[in-house]
Amino acid sequence: MEISAWISNNESLLNGIAAVIVIFGFLGAIGRTLLKGLRDESGKVDHTDRITLAELSSPSPYRIEFADSEGVNIAYSRFGDTGPPLIVTPGIISNLHVTSHLPPIRETMNSLSEFAKITNFDKRGQGLSDPTSQVATMEERVKDISCIADTTQTEKFFLMGISEGGPMSIKYAVDNPDRVAGLILFGTTARFSRSDDYPLGISDNALDGTIQSWGTGSLRDIFFPSIPREVIDDDTYKGFEKLLADRRSMSQIVDYMKTLDVRPILKNITCPTLVIHFTGDLAVPVRMGRYLADKIPNAKFLEIAGVDHCDLGNAPEAISEIRSMLLTQPI
Repeated sequence: MEISAWISNNESLLNGIAAVIVIFGFLGAIGRTLLKGLRDESGKVDHTDRITLAELSSPSPYRIEFADSEGVNIAYSRFGDTGPPLIVTPGIISNLHVTSHLPPIRETMNSLSEFAKITNFDKRGQGLSDPTSQVATMEERVKDISCIADTTQTEKFFLMGISEGGPMSIKYAVDNPDRVAGLILFGTTARFSRSDDYPLGISDNALDGTIQSWGTGSLRDIFFPSIPREVIDDDTYKGFEKLLADRRSMSQIVDYMKTLDVRPILKNITCPTLVIHFTGDLAVPVRMGRYLADKIPNAKFLEIAGVDHCDLGNAPEAISEIRSMLLTQPI
């Protein structure tokens, strides 16, 4: 029998097989999508998909744009279709491509984008922003936030400072009270380094240990303890750190962190402020978050059980508090 004749006689069978293939492909795609952000009954994200270094190295799913801050290009991305604007200042180091695929950060941003228009950015000298010969000053960082807001035509917005992005967010809120509708401080502090008048801080030896440990994989249990090794193995995590920065860059950043101290201006914050911290945070101990909340006028403090540093995907109660703040405060 000729092939054309056989196909003609069995057209119904072939159509059925094709339909089955399409259905299974569709179901498989749905399954993969669900697994990427599967939540258990408590509302927590179940990180189940294995992440490879190739995926972490791939472009962000969001469009990358640039704001010109006096000749320095600051990379930013926007996502979220509804709700008030929220500018997020990143932690110790960022790269919009890399961090968009890391489960804790990805799921945190996805959760926030359900009720807010998010703007993420890379600090000058980091990630996709223009390189610089030295770490940006506090004044430059504050200026860059204004530049991003101006470029996106965002006159007033909520500001969220994560980890090392907290002090610059505090400084911005104090200097620009008319532009900040509310301040969210997550896993952060007014000062990192321990001193005689700030015994709550982290010892310089411990801060310097970040430099020596960078790229070895040992910091994963401090920064991202909830990511199972079945999702990101140790070699992939080492590669993740090396994608973000080398030890020379980390040394400059840690030296800068030792100089940060916004304690004197905490009393000058006038906008509504929400301070969020995990009880068992090993990177920035919760005592530093409690200090922040105690010194900021009328701040609300939310302490969450857990050992994470910056994974709000594991904190549905925090997402709920942020949602309430953003949707009830006038802007």
